Amino acid sequence: MLRTVLCSLVLTTLFSARLPGAEAGRQDDDGRIVFAVQDGRMTGSSYQSSWDYKPTRWGMYEVSLSYANAGPAGTEVAITCGQTKVTGTLATTGSADREATLSLGPMYVADTQPRVLTVRCTRQADGAGVHLKTVTLEPACEGKPPVQADDGVVTLHGRDATVLGTTLRYEPAEKKQTLGYWTRPTDAATWSFTLARAGAFDVEVLQGCGPGQGGSVMTVAIDDGRPGTPPLEFTVEATGGFQDFKPRIIGRIGPLAAGQHGLRIVPRQIAKQAACDIRQVRLLPVTP
Repeated sequence: MLRTVLCSLVLTTLFSARLPGAEAGRQDDDGRIVFAVQDGRMTGSSYQSSWDYKPTRWGMYEVSLSYANAGPAGTEVAITCGQTKVTGTLATTGSADREATLSLGPMYVADTQPRVLTVRCTRQADGAGVHLKTVTLEPACEGKPPVQADDGVVTLHGRDATVLGTTLRYEPAEKKQTLGYWTRPTDAATWSFTLARAGAFDVEVLQGCGPGQGGSVMTVAIDDGRPGTPPLEFTVEATGGFQDFKPRIIGRIGPLAAGQHGLRIVPRQIAKQAACDIRQVRLLPVTP
């Protein structure tokens, strides 16, 4: 009986916190999606809340949960979206007013069909006073962060990008294998890569574009355009089809030091319906 009363009290407070301005399921320009718990449908009998969700693009996301827990650790939660599930165990935050964020791991959204995203308590620790706040889907690397090959070349394939935006996505179909649906000027593709050896590089873009769709201007920035690494720009050329890819050298960067670096591509101007498709970028070492 005591156990039943305790769970009832926790459920009463679990979904009470409202975050101003939060809109469930809306994808921000940077690709992040926030689901505020109070905007979901609460099912008290099964200790869960859910949202109807229609993705604007497919892709990989890192799932996190913000919460407060004045009681002991050990409450377990599960978040499901379609056929994918991630789980985690909540620590104590020491106070109902002190929040923490728990990373639950990657989740792949496979298509743009409507689905339901659900957060559910699967096990409650004795005495826990949990207040769930938000579930956040943060764009994540679609594959693996690239590393420099033995010949010095760095290949930044579309499948290894992190997609920041609402329509741009990596298309894995065999005949495509490209970053496509580049229809919004705020959508960007980024890569984090590792150089084993310092040097300067020619930047080669493998680009496709449909008939009459050329003319967009793309910006390629290294390390967020920090001093000494000015961005490059190139004008998209029509190639006969968005998956008719042609390599182009668009400029030179560096010298870059050994270690971690980032590359970001974003349209400065989209001339027609879509900017282009990009299958990969290669950094080709320049011989001194």
